[in-house]
Amino acid sequence: MSPKLLRDYLNRLEAHAAGEAAHGERVAVMSTAIADRIGIGGDELCMVRYAAALHDIGKLLISQECLQSEEPLAGQQILEIREHCAYASEILGNDLPEEAKMWITHHHERWDGAGYPSRLSGEHIPLISRIISVAEAFDAMTAPAYYRSRKSEDGALEEIRRCAGTQFDPSVISPFLEVQPLIQPLY
Repeated sequence: MSPKLLRDYLNRLEAHAAGEAAHGERVAVMSTAIADRIGIGGDELCMVRYAAALHDIGKLLISQECLQSEEPLAGQQILEIREHCAYASEILGNDLPEEAKMWITHHHERWDGAGYPSRLSGEHIPLISRIISVAEAFDAMTAPAYYRSRKSEDGALEEIRRCAGTQFDPSVISPFLEVQPLIQPLY
């Protein structure tokens, strides 16, 4: 994938769901830093950046009514929003390798198996998906959004620590905590 194609996808996503492109870029910066800290390099690290930036690309196929709801999602809306993970492969086609599309598909899986779309658990979840999950959650908690209150950085870090072993892979938390203070001022 070229940087221009990445930008085109992010521009399409931003036009459909305001704020998603910046969210993707922030998640990409953090995910790439975590992956680098873990020892991932070369072409795979480049694919981490692209997959993390495009982790929510499936939202292009989610209704704007659902994406712009100012009320907590319920019932059918929850089911609809959860579909965004599976839509990435359809949208990206051959523009990303299958492995990178799989990372996107599984970025909402949970270490304890209570996530979606496949209810994978532990090491059955691709490592890069587990990395994107932590970065995405931190950014979602600390970035402003009209539908929820923003957590402080300390509050979000406490939540990440608290969810190690349930929502998040405990082995990803330590590298996240090492790189987060170096990256956060860049936001």
